[in-house]
Amino acid sequence: MGIKHTFKWVIIVVIVIISGFSIGAVSYIYTKVSDFDKVFANGVLINETNIGGLTREQAYKKIQDHLKQQVENKSLIVYKGKVSYKIPFHELGSEYNMDEVLDKAYAVGHQGNLFERYQYMKNMSNEVAAFDLKYIYDKEKIHTLLESYASKFHIEPVDAVIARKNREFIITPETEGEELDLVRTVEKAFNALDADPTEDIEIEAEVRKVPAKYTSESFKDIQNVVASFTTSYNNSDANRNMNLKVAASKINTMLLPGEVFSLGKYLEPINYSAGYRSSKVIINGKLEDGIGGGVCQIASTLYNSLLLTNLDITMRQNHSLPVAYVPLGRDATYVSNAIDFQFKNNTEYPLFIESYCENNKVFVNIFAHPSVKPEYEVKFDSVTTEVINPPAPKYVEDASLPQGTQVEEIKALSGKKVKLYRLYYKDGNLVKKELVNNSYYRPRAATIKVGTKAAVPAFNPEVPSVPDSPQTTEPNLEFDLFIPDVPVIDDPSVFE
Repeated sequence: MGIKHTFKWVIIVVIVIISGFSIGAVSYIYTKVSDFDKVFANGVLINETNIGGLTREQAYKKIQDHLKQQVENKSLIVYKGKVSYKIPFHELGSEYNMDEVLDKAYAVGHQGNLFERYQYMKNMSNEVAAFDLKYIYDKEKIHTLLESYASKFHIEPVDAVIARKNREFIITPETEGEELDLVRTVEKAFNALDADPTEDIEIEAEVRKVPAKYTSESFKDIQNVVASFTTSYNNSDANRNMNLKVAASKINTMLLPGEVFSLGKYLEPINYSAGYRSSKVIINGKLEDGIGGGVCQIASTLYNSLLLTNLDITMRQNHSLPVAYVPLGRDATYVSNAIDFQFKNNTEYPLFIESYCENNKVFVNIFAHPSVKPEYEVKFDSVTTEVINPPAPKYVEDASLPQGTQVEEIKALSGKKVKLYRLYYKDGNLVKKELVNNSYYRPRAATIKVGTKAAVPAFNPEVPSVPDSPQTTEPNLEFDLFIPDVPVIDDPSVFE
């Protein structure tokens, strides 16, 4: 074999050996890099947790365990003043951008070709590659959650209140309320949650002022009298006078726009505990004792004051019999649980009712916005459209009266139908006439007591017996200032 042939085989052997080494080296490198590709490079930290040498699954679990320790029992605290509420992080519907950060962390040392990755693996130093996780929030859920807490931060505004004492107005000023400014509070929460949630996050709730509906300024234009009316009474019945004073004091009140005034709401309960006393009332055409007698004079005085305004009178019933303190058609009655007197504040402004008794007069003043007062001068015309004759007298035997004696216990009264008109005058000229109401005052039969007691003359032998002359007495039954209240009742037995 020649030298040339030998050299050829030497070359082949060397090539084989070198190839073997190369294949082995590449195989070794591939194996090492393959193992390295299964884990994160040394010195990789996520939220200060070292995940170098860990697989993705191992790194995920280690980070989750670490994060759980960090945020366990941590909360978002929303407060304002003395109000404070904790919302646990797990209720926020948020999660970390774990996959995104793990991908970035894995890229360290795992980029380039096989040899570049092997070279990085061999030459890994103590250099640290740190990454931070970030919350990805369910903003809609956080918005809904904070919205559910809105009522906790709500402070109801308090309206100003007007009262009248000693003929002067006293105004209690309003107080502004507060309500949660949801948009600004949610934005504040988002910004706070972007910080490191390793401890409780506290944010002060953003609020906005809630103005009161009625302020001191609301009452500026209602402190002038737009209507006033008075009725008179005498001192013949102290109990009735007391009832007038008690009832008058009870209807001093403010009425807001749209509110309905119900006389019964303010007068009741009509009993001794409320200050009322027993006085004469009309029951089935007769004067009898009844608790609260006289309160209808308050109703009638209020009614007449309201007739001088544009306010809407929604419920009114006249007495069954005429009363002396107001003209026909201008009275209003009240009966517990049966007949009420009502009117509505149909304006855009509050109004105030003032009532009191002084110098044997009942006063009712309406304080309101000037628009409540009609633009014209107002007068009234009560027109009797029909007079109904009283029924035949009722005769009632009375054994306490001498035989042949007749006493008219109840005077006969004619019934009347009355129309009340409101007349509007401008510069002394009638410009408008409108019907206000129709009133019916029923007729009443006279009741006459007839004596049935036989006369027994006293025996005197020296003086001849002279029979007594029959006498007729007539009590004072005028329906004057002390005549109170009775409704029109179809069935008279109700009051018998």
